[in-house]
Amino acid sequence: MTRLIGEYAPDEGAIETTFFGKDATAAAKLGQARGCLIVALRKAGLPIAHYAPTVVKKSVTGNGQATKQQVHFMVARSLGLKEVPKPLDVSDALAIALCHTQRAGRVVCEGRGQRKPEIEALLSRVVRR
Repeated sequence: MTRLIGEYAPDEGAIETTFFGKDATAAAKLGQARGCLIVALRKAGLPIAHYAPTVVKKSVTGNGQATKQQVHFMVARSLGLKEVPKPLDVSDALAIALCHTQRAGRVVCEGRGQRKPEIEALLSRVVRR
């Protein structure tokens, strides 16, 4: 993650908070990956916004209880893509990015940051409903 942060030079990060389901092993792995990302972002001095899964879903689909398939469909539609990005984890990451760009002015982040032109370009590609 440190290499990717250095290569792409983001101004800020957005992370989905951990969802505790029935699979303790998956939750532990997700927590470890999330922790590594937080450490890498903090090491780079970047602000970090945290979003609950329901907030991401509501931001992208209008429904905080949307299914994964609904989220993936709306990510593709919002970005004008012909098909859902694969693997599906890519759609999840794009959903968090879309949520963050929509809420950037209303969310409390750790640290400070300003929008890059790339973020503004992403926002301009979003298909308005």
